[in-house]
Amino acid sequence: MKISNILVMFLVSTAALADEQQSITPAAEDFLAQQQKIADIELQLKALKSQSAAMLAMNTADQTLSLDKNWQIKSYGSVRYKNEEVFRNTQDLDPSRRASTDLERVVLELVYDFTPKWQVELELEYEHGGTGVTLEYDGFEEFGEFENEIEAGGEVVVEKLQVRYQANQYLAVKIGRIFVPVGLGTDLHQPHQYMTTERHWSEASMIPQTWNETGVNVITHWQDFTAQALLTTGLNSEYFRTYQWAATGHQKRFEQVNSDDLALTFRLDYGDVKKDKGIGLSYYTSNTTDNRNNQNNIAGDGNLQIFGVHGAWSAGNWLARGQYLFGQLEDSEAITLANKTTPGLKPGNFSQVGSEAESAFVELGYNAQGLLGLSSPLQIFTAVDYANPIKKVANSIATPRFDKQELSVGVNYYPIPELVFKVQISEQKYAQENLDNTHSVALSLGYFFTI
Repeated sequence: MKISNILVMFLVSTAALADEQQSITPAAEDFLAQQQKIADIELQLKALKSQSAAMLAMNTADQTLSLDKNWQIKSYGSVRYKNEEVFRNTQDLDPSRRASTDLERVVLELVYDFTPKWQVELELEYEHGGTGVTLEYDGFEEFGEFENEIEAGGEVVVEKLQVRYQANQYLAVKIGRIFVPVGLGTDLHQPHQYMTTERHWSEASMIPQTWNETGVNVITHWQDFTAQALLTTGLNSEYFRTYQWAATGHQKRFEQVNSDDLALTFRLDYGDVKKDKGIGLSYYTSNTTDNRNNQNNIAGDGNLQIFGVHGAWSAGNWLARGQYLFGQLEDSEAITLANKTTPGLKPGNFSQVGSEAESAFVELGYNAQGLLGLSSPLQIFTAVDYANPIKKVANSIATPRFDKQELSVGVNYYPIPELVFKVQISEQKYAQENLDNTHSVALSLGYFFTI
């Protein structure tokens, strides 16, 4: 072959190879671009996976913190304005109009769970701006006498200090300063748990409100039934009053509580009144004479018995609550006489102590939020309160002076779930014939929260 032919063939082959390379290069570039895109996507996926893992870790941490949170802080309080017609004393037949304001209470409650079974609960109440007055019995005087002491800085009351042991879903035990579950007052005492501007005065005419004593409470649950049995410190008849019966026998006014007479309380509920879906019965009994500081001038046990029926029920926009209390006091005549002659106590407060007493209230409310097209709940209510702390007295005729009932109408408005504004107009009627009806207007603001 001639050299020229070989040279021509070489040039032709080189040109063909160049053409072939030119045709392959764009495909290769496309391939490399696709590979780069895949690599970028993989990097993005890895970044998203890393972010998801971090978010999952944070959520898990939050859940762990939530599960590990074994404490709660609760608080509620109320302030009230009232304009009313009042009698200056029991002999006054011409009432005068008075206006008053009251920082009724600020309550702080702390709950701590040691374990799923053991819990401690502390409730502190700052009442009425704090008067700081305590009553002390001085037994070193010739006859023994009561002394008032003024404490500086206001009064803080320990309403509750209890340890709770939850043995299982059926059985629990409370020990310490615990509530006595007679009536509704110990269950429904926060501002959103009663419709009136104040807690029901009818209950306070017979027994201590948010009644607390030191003792032990055994609670059993079975299906929708709850039964309670309590052994606690009892009341002191030394301070039973004509117009408040056994309510002021609560020994919280003393620095130390006499515990010679103990009390038994039994209660049975169906449903849950705290959720406004329950009814129940309660029974309380205790002697009261041995808890007196001065026992030299009285005979008899002073046995006290209180029977109660209570209930709360809701359906749709309707809500109803109510209770009835009936009490009997043995040796009431001896208690009256002894209290009249105890140095340091005012005899006028003890002209009569009832051998029987009764009280009741009913409240009915309707949430008109939907009816009025409001963005927040507005409850329209009516309530009836009745009390007669001296329904009957031993060997005498009971005065009708404290036989009283009240009819109220009003509204509760909740701008947010934790605040309630209340307005109430009331008329009071008296069994004593020469007493005219009186009237009152009241406003209140209450708050409540849990964190």
